[in-house]
Amino acid sequence: MVVTGADRLRALMATLVVVLSASSVRADEQAFGVVSVREVPRDAPRLIRDQNFSFVLPGGQFVDPRITLTPMIIFAFEIPSYVQLIGLPRWAQEQEFSVAAKPPEGFPLLPPNENREQVRAMMREMLASRFHLRVHTESREERILKLEVDRGGLTLKAVDPPVPPEKEGFVNIAAGDSGGRMIGKKVTMAGVARALTVMLHRQVLNETGLKNYYTFDVKWSAPEPVDGGTVKPGLGDEGEGALMSGLKDLFGLRLRSAIGQVKYWVVDNVEHPTAN
Repeated sequence: MVVTGADRLRALMATLVVVLSASSVRADEQAFGVVSVREVPRDAPRLIRDQNFSFVLPGGQFVDPRITLTPMIIFAFEIPSYVQLIGLPRWAQEQEFSVAAKPPEGFPLLPPNENREQVRAMMREMLASRFHLRVHTESREERILKLEVDRGGLTLKAVDPPVPPEKEGFVNIAAGDSGGRMIGKKVTMAGVARALTVMLHRQVLNETGLKNYYTFDVKWSAPEPVDGGTVKPGLGDEGEGALMSGLKDLFGLRLRSAIGQVKYWVVDNVEHPTAN
């Protein structure tokens, strides 16, 4: 078989078309094909979610009937905790939206982790185009806390990890100056650190080195006030002290104060969404 110069040229052109088409598909995958964003009335009935609920669905979809901008931004920019997102106006924190976003036609069925990352990228584009969101990051040196295993060793017993479709649970903390309670089902120490960050409004780094899962439901009480004093509402110095004592006595953990760099995502601009 004789290959002519024309044959080589046609083969080269076909290769270029394939490369350009692949590039176009990758670019298109950074934006949803169809997006619906609707405000949820403030008097709408309360929504109770299943623990395994996920707003990321197979096939590059993002669907959530009740969500504020905060968790959308947290997800889109992979921000470790709510505390590290600042500058969001009050309306954006409180107004709930019903969001349904689907990718362009031909979006591939990807493995779960790849699918999640593609949806994350498309969410960034959607937030920029529909909410005119602009953010920048900055690092600040400030006092942080490090979650570590106490000298006496961990007292929690590890449990079996969640089996898909079950997911890692959430850590719930309710604490005040009179005491508190912490609940977790099949959670990691990274999850404990995230929950403590939100509760204490200070960055808590997980430096336990532990990779296991744990289940617990514990309560603690603060010492009775002296001289007939009353317990103040909220979490003050006494409550923080009781929380740290509870971590040590009930979990075998400690919080150590340190100075470190904390990364923040700062909102420069955000607006009400454009019409569908």
